[in-house]
Amino acid sequence: MGHERESVEMIFDIVKRAYTNLPDELKPEVKTDTKKMYRFTHRFDGLSLDSSIYVALKLRSGTVQNLHVTESAYIKDRNELNAGSKQAVPITGRITEETTANGYNDFFDFYTDSDQNPDPTPLDYRTYFYAWFENSEYQLPGEISEYTKDELKIKQDFPFISDQQLLWRRWKMKELRMDSVGVGLSGTQLFKQEYPSTKAEAFQSGAGNVFDGAMIDAVKPAKLLLGAALDLVKLGFKIWKDKEPGHEYVVGVDPSGGDGSDFAGIDVWDKDTLEQVAQYYGKIRPDELAEITKIAAVYYNEAFVGVENNMLSTILFLIKIYTNYFFTTRIDERTRKRTKKVGWNTNTKTRNVMIDDFIIAFEESTLKINSTITLRDMKTFVKKENGKREHADGKHDDALFAGMIALQMRKHWKPAARVWATKPTGF
Repeated sequence: MGHERESVEMIFDIVKRAYTNLPDELKPEVKTDTKKMYRFTHRFDGLSLDSSIYVALKLRSGTVQNLHVTESAYIKDRNELNAGSKQAVPITGRITEETTANGYNDFFDFYTDSDQNPDPTPLDYRTYFYAWFENSEYQLPGEISEYTKDELKIKQDFPFISDQQLLWRRWKMKELRMDSVGVGLSGTQLFKQEYPSTKAEAFQSGAGNVFDGAMIDAVKPAKLLLGAALDLVKLGFKIWKDKEPGHEYVVGVDPSGGDGSDFAGIDVWDKDTLEQVAQYYGKIRPDELAEITKIAAVYYNEAFVGVENNMLSTILFLIKIYTNYFFTTRIDERTRKRTKKVGWNTNTKTRNVMIDDFIIAFEESTLKINSTITLRDMKTFVKKENGKREHADGKHDDALFAGMIALQMRKHWKPAARVWATKPTGF
């Protein structure tokens, strides 16, 4: 199985080349049913044979004794792969998957679960990882007079790596940098993606992760606070730090879909210490989301609340029961009529600002992130080939964006922000 149509054609070209170059004394008689399938009718010694080999994007019928999936991490619909194609393989068959890593996607979860299985049975997957320096071909002649900082780190981690291998690495990284223009990845990221040294490096680099994976792994979240804010805990909140007298708090809310079928996030942060003190993450109706947002905000010293305004119903419920929320005011130049717009609007401009602000604060170590859900979202937050920064396929970023909105509320702290769309004459 290939992950895209072009790869299917390329793989079958390899099959054809292999068949063409088989010695006559081993070559079976073949009938070509399609451009991507060989059906073998007789063995090389003339005995009848009922076997075939073919390459496809998916399998839905027949029995396949040996299924090989190439670039498995790039297959978008793993549910189809698991429920469809793999079911064509009987218990006596064999399934293999190989791939370059592609970030913290569904394949990463699948690989990790298999890799951490302490005692795999014959019916379980076994995992293998091959570092780039294991390939003896990856060398160039020469000596290095001065190592870069990055190369010194590599030599420290892998003392056996030679100068010739590092010279090949330099050449390949330069080549990848030249080819990476416009794809949202640096040459270093592309090298680690295509030629990783470790499992962690492979998955951290795949798909252009926005946040540094090593920095995320270094975060030490606080333990959950027991016995505090019991009303919030009963509602599903995780509490890391209780409210403190005199402290001011901000709340960011990323609503779910209108029917509550998607995840919603509520993040509470200490405005001055920049510590994440509480979080709700789950599937919930808009009216219920507004209600528990109000309860959390009131508990945390009448916190200033910013709700992403893609879900109007949540905002309408909230403003009926709470008053300290973010809104903007526009004034029409002709009528001088004021229009109040409630909620934080995530558009092309504000989205990049809120992401950049969060990245800077994280890299400067000014954020105290306590939620493993937020850290998980950060790991799977990637820069796509079109340059847009969003969650990887099959992943979520609701908890992360709730935190980003909360940090924006620090910049728009009371009095509530107002935006003048058109300034009236003489105003």
